[in-house]
Amino acid sequence: MLVALAMACALYAAAGADAGTEPVPYTVAAGDTLWEIATEQYPPSEDPRATVEDIRRENGLEGYLIEPGMRLELPR
Repeated sequence: MLVALAMACALYAAAGADAGTEPVPYTVAAGDTLWEIATEQYPPSEDPRATVEDIRRENGLEGYLIEPGMRLELPR
């Protein structure tokens, strides 16, 4: 019984470590900017400057220009 409990706890902890790490797809709408996405799609406690850079890095963007219809992956 103790072994089963230990295994269940280990599996639960391992599953929790990966939870929320998958990027979230986002389609750019007319008028969107990386700054607006960073401030609207993430908690206010996160620094939008760092979030913008994370979005750029995740999507291989060289600059800050995004266009309507573009599909972005928002890192979590």
